[in-house]
Amino acid sequence: MNFNPKKLFVIVGYPHTGKTKTLQQIFQRRLFFPFKQPIQAPSLGAAPFIVVNNSDTNHRSDDQLARIRSALHFHTETDTSFLIPASLVFDDSIRDMKGILAYLNRSGLDVHYLVLRNSWFDKHVISDDDLLLLEQHVENGTIHILDRLVTQSKLRFDERVKEIEALMRTVVESRVRYCE
Repeated sequence: MNFNPKKLFVIVGYPHTGKTKTLQQIFQRRLFFPFKQPIQAPSLGAAPFIVVNNSDTNHRSDDQLARIRSALHFHTETDTSFLIPASLVFDDSIRDMKGILAYLNRSGLDVHYLVLRNSWFDKHVISDDDLLLLEQHVENGTIHILDRLVTQSKLRFDERVKEIEALMRTVVESRVRYCE
């Protein structure tokens, strides 16, 4: 039995809500290379991370899933945590995330879904129906709802990033599967 499973954080939000901007601020960098050495975030101490980022504008869930699988397989022997963004889409289109969720449910990782409820770019808020769908599809993992209103407010966005960093630190420092 794995008492110290690898941690995987999924930053979840509607398309174009600031997921990549959040990653960039946490790690203080713009580009991520998941098939190189793990990186560290200054705010997360010495914990190594692999960030599997993708563009919101032209991705297919199947392509994103293939990239996630490849990165996880590539770093099987690496003592690292993982961080990926995922668009909250449940419409049976090429962007639908059900396949990604099914894979993460079977992964054996300690998965944490960090749901960005409010958009950075506009006043779009994740609906209760979509949150319910997410809860129904997540069989193994913990969902954390971050509902701070951040629309175009640098100060509030920074506060939300600090909230995410504190949560990630708590999870990474736990030696067993973390549950709220």
